[in-house]
Amino acid sequence: MSEAGTSAPVTAESEQRRVRRRQSRRELIVLAAVEVFREMGLEKATLEAVGERVGLSKASLYYYVRSKEELLGHVVVHVVRAQEEALAELLLSRVGPEERLRAFCHSHVRIICTDPVGAVSARVALSGIRDDVVRRPLHEYMSRLETILREGMAAGVFRDMDLRIAQHSIIATLNAVPLWFSPEGRLSLDEVAAEVTGLLVDGVRSPGR
Repeated sequence: MSEAGTSAPVTAESEQRRVRRRQSRRELIVLAAVEVFREMGLEKATLEAVGERVGLSKASLYYYVRSKEELLGHVVVHVVRAQEEALAELLLSRVGPEERLRAFCHSHVRIICTDPVGAVSARVALSGIRDDVVRRPLHEYMSRLETILREGMAAGVFRDMDLRIAQHSIIATLNAVPLWFSPEGRLSLDEVAAEVTGLLVDGVRSPGR
């Protein structure tokens, strides 16, 4: 038992609870930030506006995020995590590179067009923000795409190409879909995703396949 007037010792369990609470609050902040970014735009949005949305002062908000760029990084991480969960089973299976690339592209389009966080994340990726907090999760995500393309080239499924150009072209095309897709349009989201995916896969497939 602790002595009167002293705080209870920090146990591993209490530390885990504290971390979980902080993560939970940060997720709420990310969702609030998405609303603010959509309403005000990436450039005009401020941490103060996000803090007001969740009832935190700017000083209190700094406990969870240190800058707007870090907050944007958490937005990107949210989407990357959703994409990884959607593709986890497939990427661990023995399907070929073409099937994995199709799934990667189709899943990407669905997530960024149905999840409000995804739409903002796509704008972050297209905005050219170069802060390390944003670049790190994007780099990891691009690496997963590079692995699919590299394995496809090694197997002769995809043609020889500059991987950097291919990666950026594919991601830029996918991230642009929320800018023009309309749920009231002639094609459904799945039909649009299939069409865009087909164009991208056809663009990297080896001649004659």
